[in-house]
Amino acid sequence: MGLFRKRKVERPKSPLGNALFQYDNIIKRDLSKIVNRMLEQKSVNPKKADIIYKNICGKFDAIARDISRENLKVDYRSDKIRYMIVDIMSKVRILFNTAREHDFDQLKMKEYKVVSTWNGIVNLREIIKGKMKDIESDYL
Repeated sequence: MGLFRKRKVERPKSPLGNALFQYDNIIKRDLSKIVNRMLEQKSVNPKKADIIYKNICGKFDAIARDISRENLKVDYRSDKIRYMIVDIMSKVRILFNTAREHDFDQLKMKEYKVVSTWNGIVNLREIIKGKMKDIESDYL
């Protein structure tokens, strides 16, 4: 029976690792369906996406508060990672603000290069992963 149970994922102990863990969970749980539909150039329900976006903004604000300069004192390398995490969250916000302004219209989203913007966000996440390895974080 114990062989097939779900593996428990522990929360990282470092504040930056925890912030990145929360960001990853937001992307996986809340945004994955909307982003996949946008990338496949399928229609997205604007009302549902707007509700999810407002919820995500609150979560991103909480993460940003937790890793702010006033609440977290870290060294130079970790400070760079902090700014990269804040930057990646702001890029996700900008992407969804642009999509919301045009009611997730596929023609407008092609014009604003949503796919390339999302790929840039994914690449930035990989860069953060490499930098987290450099500081020997407990979460990559």
